[in-house]
Amino acid sequence: MPSKDITLKDIFEEVPHRLSKILSPAPIKELLPTALPSTELRVDFLARLEDESILHMEFQSFNDTNMPWRMLRYYTAIAEKYKTHNIKQLVVYVGNEKLRMKSFLKIKNLVFKYEILDIRQIDCKVLLESPDPMDRLLACLCKVDDEMYLIEKLIKTMEGMNEEERKYYLLKALTLTELRPNLRIKLTEEVKPMPIVVRPEDIKLPKRKLRKDILYRLGLEEGKQIGLEEGKQIGLEEGRKEGEVIGIEKGRKIGELEFAQKMVITITGDKLGYVPEGLEERVREIKDRDFLHALIKKLISSEKVLEVLKEELNI
Repeated sequence: MPSKDITLKDIFEEVPHRLSKILSPAPIKELLPTALPSTELRVDFLARLEDESILHMEFQSFNDTNMPWRMLRYYTAIAEKYKTHNIKQLVVYVGNEKLRMKSFLKIKNLVFKYEILDIRQIDCKVLLESPDPMDRLLACLCKVDDEMYLIEKLIKTMEGMNEEERKYYLLKALTLTELRPNLRIKLTEEVKPMPIVVRPEDIKLPKRKLRKDILYRLGLEEGKQIGLEEGKQIGLEEGRKEGEVIGIEKGRKIGELEFAQKMVITITGDKLGYVPEGLEERVREIKDRDFLHALIKKLISSEKVLEVLKEELNI
């Protein structure tokens, strides 16, 4: 299961105060088990509301053409288990691409409908002003006009936490912003000075993805640690040789450039399903971080990745 899906489910187990009011047609009375044993199905979120109806939500990070059939299976399983048809189903789309999924299934003898909400229809400020830290986390996925304002709010939220709480709050924020790469780049830059130690086992990513992730953004090289003032450390200790420490200023420059290069390659591979021949070598030649950051934004927002690469890199 992708780490961002786990994070979303963890957050909703704590029932974010303000967002739950936005998404739910009535106050939540109780959370229900997400496993539906007789079918071996498991839903993302299930609750009984105060009006005795049932709210079922799925969090979707990509456009799944099979979503109507999935929602139909969930509906019949929930209806059978709880002996009711008073069920509201909602797909909360959190992906970065444009929402293209259908909210209905229409076949012979059957018309089935449910609701879909693109979370970017919600202004992040609505959640940032909530006293609930989980609401503020989810604001990362909403409509964001001022990224620095959002980041400042997240950092302010962490100020009242102990070290372990800060670490896991930051990890959740970094995990959720996998879905918002531009925001993630800025967030990692702003949290560098924070005295937090993050170890590989704290991040629920396969090793191959882990090495492409915040390791490089935080200015780390594999097998090394990054030193902060007064011996405080931030980053990953994977493969650390005892006593080997690199200064933050030196490591930061190397890490930021490598991260931006890897982001261009990773985003291209994710969107195309392959990495075009010669791309890695061409990207490694580029030492201008501002150019790479601008290229990352274009790749994320464009549906014509090959045209962007041809225009910007002559590939």
